[in-house]
Amino acid sequence: MGIARRLTSVTGGELESFIFRIVTTSSNQTYELPIADYGSTTPNFTVKWDDGSENLIQSSSDVNKLHTYASAGTYDIELNGVVPSFKVDNNSSYRGLYTAVLSWGQTSFRTLNFHGCSNLTSLPTSSGSATGHDGLSTIFNLDNFLRSTGVTSLPTGLLDYMVNVTSFVDSFSFMSISSIPSGFFDNCTQALSFNSTFNQCFSLSAIPSGLFDNNTSVTNFSSTFKSCTSIGSIPTGLFDNNTSVTTFFSVFRMPTTSNSLTGNAPELWTRNPVPLGLYAFRNATGLGNYASIPANWK
Repeated sequence: MGIARRLTSVTGGELESFIFRIVTTSSNQTYELPIADYGSTTPNFTVKWDDGSENLIQSSSDVNKLHTYASAGTYDIELNGVVPSFKVDNNSSYRGLYTAVLSWGQTSFRTLNFHGCSNLTSLPTSSGSATGHDGLSTIFNLDNFLRSTGVTSLPTGLLDYMVNVTSFVDSFSFMSISSIPSGFFDNCTQALSFNSTFNQCFSLSAIPSGLFDNNTSVTNFSSTFKSCTSIGSIPTGLFDNNTSVTTFFSVFRMPTTSNSLTGNAPELWTRNPVPLGLYAFRNATGLGNYASIPANWK
């Protein structure tokens, strides 16, 4: 079914729709929109279910967020209006249904995640208004964004408009990505936490130079690259601009000594005041300066 563009929102004016694809596997299968309030902002949008029906939803408890599909099939669901919170949160009843995001839209997201959607493999690759990377500019919290999804490549420019995001906890953890786009976090200048952001991305083989150069307010790098066993080396000066950090707990902690980490560990333990660094380089025995790393940092 064709994708409609530039629908009229319930609040007036024209907005791009947030469009995602689900695949149901049996007749009379029920799906629930994972919506919620965010602070004082409540949902207020129309939903087109792609089976000829649509509803107006004006609260997070609206019964119309539940929809039953008479037939098994592929459905491109369109939300147009205000959707402050859309969080799958690893819900075992529905996480397996999602297969693609077709347009991010302009729906006033404040937080968004597809945690656990292992069948989700496709994201918009353009930053233009047709697919809406710019529509992600209202997000404040990106915790668990693509955690444990089937996405294997992070689109360049995905975060370019996310200038208000403060938290990236587990945003891309447990993913089968092999690389991070250069300048990925350059515009995320409000970031405070990269806790477990790439935790257990076993296929990740490299970290771009200057990845965190513009994130000068960050305080937490706990487990950011924990168990990323394929990373070859730590870029020189990776954390040089992050002078407010209070914890590097397990930042490069490896599960065993069988890992690819080489080169030298940044001497973070020489900072004043000294940040928490427990297990920061545990089992990273291939580092050239491993012997000089303080015992509690490894």
